[in-house]
Amino acid sequence: MPSSTDASTNSMFEDEHENEGALVEEHEGRSTHSDVDMEESTTSFLSRRSKKSSQENTSESSTLVKQETILVQRTKMLVILILCLAACAVGVATYLFTTASEQCDFESKFHDFSVEIADLVHHEARNVQLTVHAFATTVTSYAISTRATWPFVSVPHFEVRGLEMNNLSNSLLMGFSPYVTEDVRFRWELYANYMQTWVQEGVDFNLDLHKDYLNENGTVVVPPIFPQIYKHGVTNTTRVPVDAGVPTVPPNKTYLPVWQMAPAPHDPTVIHYDLLENEVFERVEHGMHGINQAVLSEATDLEWLYGGSIRDDPTHPHSFLLQPVYEGFENLTESAMLGVIVAVIGWDHMFRNLLPPEAHGIIVVMKDTCGDMFSYQIDGADAIFLGHGDHHETKYSHLEESTPFDALHKLEVSETHEHCEYDLHIFPSQELEDDYRTSKPIIYTIVVMSVFFTTVLVFVLYDWLVKLRQEKVMLAAKKSNAVVASLFPKNVRDRIMADVEEQIAAGEKPGKKNPLMFGAVAKHELKHFLDDGIANADGVPFDTKPIADLFPNTTIMFADIVGFTAWSSVREPSQVFSLLETLYHAFDEIAKRRRVFKVETIGDCYVAVAGLPEPRKDHATVMARFARDCLNAINDLTKRLEITLGPDTGDLSMRVGLHSGPVTAGVLRGDKSRFQLFGDTVNTAARMESNGTRNRIHISSETAELLKAGGKFHWLVKRTDKIVAKGKGEMETYWLEMKQQSSGSAHSGRSGRSSSSTQSGNTDVGARVASVGQKAVAAQPIEIDDPVIPAKIKRLVKWNADVLLRILKQVVARREALEQLKLDDSDPTASSEMMNRSMNRSSADVMNRSSADALRSSVRGETVIDEVVEILELPKFNAKAAKIQKDPKQLELDPKVVQQLHDYITVIASMYRVDVPFHNFEHASHVTMSVVKLLSRIVAPDDVLENEKEAHEIHSELHDHTYGITSDPLTQFAVVLSALIHDVDHTGAPNSQLIKEGASIASIYKGKSVAEQNSLDLAWSLLMDDSFVDLRNAIYKTDSELQRFRQLLVNIVLATDIVDKDLKSLRNRRWEKAFQEGGPNLIDLSSQDATNRKATIILEHLIQASDIAHTMQHWHIYRKWNELFFKENLLAYRAGRASSDPCEYWYKGEIGFFDFYIIPLAKKLKECGVFGVSCDEYLNYALTNRKEWADRGEEAVAEMKEKYADLMPEEEKDIHRIEEE
Repeated sequence: MPSSTDASTNSMFEDEHENEGALVEEHEGRSTHSDVDMEESTTSFLSRRSKKSSQENTSESSTLVKQETILVQRTKMLVILILCLAACAVGVATYLFTTASEQCDFESKFHDFSVEIADLVHHEARNVQLTVHAFATTVTSYAISTRATWPFVSVPHFEVRGLEMNNLSNSLLMGFSPYVTEDVRFRWELYANYMQTWVQEGVDFNLDLHKDYLNENGTVVVPPIFPQIYKHGVTNTTRVPVDAGVPTVPPNKTYLPVWQMAPAPHDPTVIHYDLLENEVFERVEHGMHGINQAVLSEATDLEWLYGGSIRDDPTHPHSFLLQPVYEGFENLTESAMLGVIVAVIGWDHMFRNLLPPEAHGIIVVMKDTCGDMFSYQIDGADAIFLGHGDHHETKYSHLEESTPFDALHKLEVSETHEHCEYDLHIFPSQELEDDYRTSKPIIYTIVVMSVFFTTVLVFVLYDWLVKLRQEKVMLAAKKSNAVVASLFPKNVRDRIMADVEEQIAAGEKPGKKNPLMFGAVAKHELKHFLDDGIANADGVPFDTKPIADLFPNTTIMFADIVGFTAWSSVREPSQVFSLLETLYHAFDEIAKRRRVFKVETIGDCYVAVAGLPEPRKDHATVMARFARDCLNAINDLTKRLEITLGPDTGDLSMRVGLHSGPVTAGVLRGDKSRFQLFGDTVNTAARMESNGTRNRIHISSETAELLKAGGKFHWLVKRTDKIVAKGKGEMETYWLEMKQQSSGSAHSGRSGRSSSSTQSGNTDVGARVASVGQKAVAAQPIEIDDPVIPAKIKRLVKWNADVLLRILKQVVARREALEQLKLDDSDPTASSEMMNRSMNRSSADVMNRSSADALRSSVRGETVIDEVVEILELPKFNAKAAKIQKDPKQLELDPKVVQQLHDYITVIASMYRVDVPFHNFEHASHVTMSVVKLLSRIVAPDDVLENEKEAHEIHSELHDHTYGITSDPLTQFAVVLSALIHDVDHTGAPNSQLIKEGASIASIYKGKSVAEQNSLDLAWSLLMDDSFVDLRNAIYKTDSELQRFRQLLVNIVLATDIVDKDLKSLRNRRWEKAFQEGGPNLIDLSSQDATNRKATIILEHLIQASDIAHTMQHWHIYRKWNELFFKENLLAYRAGRASSDPCEYWYKGEIGFFDFYIIPLAKKLKECGVFGVSCDEYLNYALTNRKEWADRGEEAVAEMKEKYADLMPEEEKDIHRIEEE
């Protein structure tokens, strides 16, 4: 239909063109006549001609329209008919297909179920045969080992053995009967009467089975067995000796009396019954002799054999399995059969537990060659006996799955055919089919047909709208055609239209391109691409010329972030990308403002160019300003990012190189097309960057000349030395000095105390707490813009506060979840308001204590070290609390808590001494960062990560795998806080020196872990200050939480003392108990103690590794902190506080430290098994740094010795200054 409509429309537009031509011709004709007569004559002529032409054209148009309309109508009806037929055909096909698919699924699933049933039934039968054969072997083995004479064999503890065999084989009864010949029958009967005590013993062993027959004493008294081998008389209830009525019995006459069985019968009348007197037994036993192996009987009534020892429905089919008991173990085909094992099998049990719960309605029919058959319906794990006969639905007979029941090594197949052979027939049922029949076929059919009929309706609507439009177009066409027809005859109109068509055809031919415009066009195409940001990646071969051009006047910038590699080595991947994204976004914004084009980023290198795609004369000046702005931006942003990304972020800076010259730029088409620069200018700019220095802009002489030409002489500082660039030789270069830029680590003041307070006269904790109180906030919040606090310390304080605040939110969220559980589990009649008041009172009792009370409540000894315990107690995992816990990120803490946390960390920062190069607040923050990283790297087993589980299930497995660390926020908070406070008030001298000097704190702490105990006491005392009540209330609320929080801090902070022999011995013993196989005292340990012991070890190793984390990080980071520690030791030596000059022992000392502490510690981290990839990372860095130090350590020591040749302590500097004055 669309094609026909378009044809009609084109015809109308052609008539409009004719109308326009006629009007023009008429206008020109009228202008050529000047007198009235001629004008009237012409007008009359044209009028008549117009009428005639109009009539002719109307007739032609009407005919054309009529023909086209008929064609369109026919096409429309044909399309509608086709769509309707297609809808019906596709609907029927969809219904048949989906129905067939469901039928296929049903049959396929039934086939799978039938195969599974056959396999499992065969497996069960095979299991019975193997178990019974094993029991027969046991009987033979017992007879041989006891040298018993057949048939005088009784297996001791038969009840125990038999019940075990029943459990293994899923049998109902297991019995043993020996063959007794006539010549020993009398002796056997005497033997059996003597040995019948096994019946009473068996009943007593399994009283639960016979509880219905208990007497008043709670026992079952078993009557004696029939004294002789017997057979049934006239009725089955009468018993007569087997020789009754027989004048002479041959001496080789064989009997098979019922003897031992499990379960033992409370009615032993079945004992001594000759099984060969039973027709079924005799026939099956004869078949057993024929094939010399186990034989399965047909389904038969065996209730007479149970003797009340089996609780099972006797109407359901049962069979028995006869297994020969041989005289020996070898050559069984020729070995004599001296007895049989009888196993009673209930077919109900054979068909149970075969299928999953969703399987319903599987009919199993067992047919045997004896003419019997019985049916079961299997519903999941249940088997329902349907009765004897074939009970399957006949409509499913074509789906029958049958298999011979030959699982017992084809036990039923023998030439004697004196026993029955079974076949297993499996059928589906309507119930099973209903599980796979759904309404999907009808739904899919309706949906498909609805789509088609909707398409028909849309088509009809569209046709109606087109028809309305067509009527309007035809009306306008008729009017235009009437005008054109009145002006031109038909042949003239045809020629005019032919000429127009030729002109149109000629205008569509592509014209020749001006070769002089190629460059301009290429630049235009290039600019268009850059503005749109779309690359041409159509593939190869390309049918157009490449989009590329030479730009002779450009300036290129290479900018590399200095220190990024080392910085990123200790960060999480997300933090690395956060830094780069923030910096590069800022550079991009500057580039847009400066109209500089960003080319690409390569790792931590940013490449930009000025002078393309739009050429500009001031490209060097623009790029110089852009480089300056980027330097200012990175110096500002890194300071701000240090608050979120941690220590050393503010020390990052940039090295910039600029060079000017021509460059080839274009789109390199292909996969992931990009805009790229090529040429020597690019290489030279890279050389400028690599030969520059941090925080400066290094430019080539070419760029310098352009800046001079632009009047920017004052921006340039000639570099004193010439550089040697790869592939360039010696080059004369310049530094770009535009205006003062922000530096990397400017300090606005000094904070903390100096070493002059080392010999503090305070001799008790209370006095030192008072001195610390002078630095406390005294209920006044500390402002972050305090000019006394250096800018870098402010940033570190903010970062530490953010880290601890995140964990503190987790602590509060977990506590609230536990309190909610207590409310939910409480008496529903109790008022929740009363519960809240009770908890608030207990919390207030803890918080309202004085600082001294809180301190005393947590101290169990005279000093901190007395509180160290071997095992830290971590709480058990509470799955309910983890499930209902709120997201800590959504939790809002009281602003007072947030402010007090910030104030507390600020005061802690002020308690670190600024004249101690290594053990200062910056080092404490570095240790904290390492602790946070290791805590975040604590991982769960792979199955937790790979499987989709509920959040509380993942938390539970994390708890088990990490020994409770990941599930206890208070432990994590204590570890991070310990890292922050572990070196508070460190004097820059080791404990041994403090003891040697007789420092007051050495006597307070009895010469044990002096600095560590002092740091903890000061930090704890500060926390107990009245200014931090709300903070303490957030950390802990109960005495138990307070005690546990205190204990965590004590153990973790004291773990940083790696020199104390007693603590080291304690840690070694703990490690042996926890992680080394065969360690001492492992027998009496509870599982909870073992878990807590491992958690204690992990926490202590975590803080120890973090304390010297720089040794297991990037070489540059190791060198930085190593140099600071060297400086600290050198200061101590020159102040007379150390006996050895570090310049003499530092090189070998570091090697020994690596070999005997760092590398073993890194290996222990790996043995803990909870730190994931960080273990390998730390160990690899430790080994690499050790090797690097062995190669370059002596050179490094020499450099440090030269660098600090004039280093002297602050006291000596003051004396020297006074002397000079």
